[in-house]
Amino acid sequence: MGVVVSDLEGTLTTGETWRIVGEYLKTHGRGGRYRLFFYLHLPGVLAARAGLINAQRYRERWFEDMTRLLAGLSRAQIEDLARAIADELWRARRADVIAELEEYRAAGARLLIASGTYSQAAEAFAGRIGAQAIATPIQFDDAGRATGRLDGVVSTGEVKAARVRAWLGDDVLLAAYGDTEGDIPMLRLAQQPVAVFPDATLRAEAVKRGWRIIEGLSGQPGE
Repeated sequence: MGVVVSDLEGTLTTGETWRIVGEYLKTHGRGGRYRLFFYLHLPGVLAARAGLINAQRYRERWFEDMTRLLAGLSRAQIEDLARAIADELWRARRADVIAELEEYRAAGARLLIASGTYSQAAEAFAGRIGAQAIATPIQFDDAGRATGRLDGVVSTGEVKAARVRAWLGDDVLLAAYGDTEGDIPMLRLAQQPVAVFPDATLRAEAVKRGWRIIEGLSGQPGE
């Protein structure tokens, strides 16, 4: 039948990886490092919200810098963190939006989650709805410990769209769901682009192109 792809954070869930990572670090002996990271990056957050700098690029920088706090963690610890992220994202899921994806799957479509979050977390979440995932991998050294770097770049924007295109091969992209400016290149690939609680940039694009917009009561967190 084809493929349906969706972003994760803000689209299928109201949860946020950075908050969950922060709580994990606080309870695993790295709270001081996280608090320093947070306060050093707070001015950038305020500048992004005020429109003084590009919000999407700053989110990517935040994610890359936050990953440095994971340096030295073993693969098992990263998997533990990924499960914690997936659990919290699932608790804050947008049940109505997920229900649409499940309808597509029941009709024979394959589901793909394309996310900027860590690959292990995206894959764990995707497994709960019978989907596959492409996301952002963490780099490990030869001893199996996180280096504090990403294995590549954050899977957003044109990078995300290129990865989705490669994953599709000759399959048809029936629909794509996203919530931010960084999802626009991916949404443009689909027969039916859907903006879910969109940010200002995506909203303007959706209105201009006549894309469907989900907001209001639809997509409230699941029980």
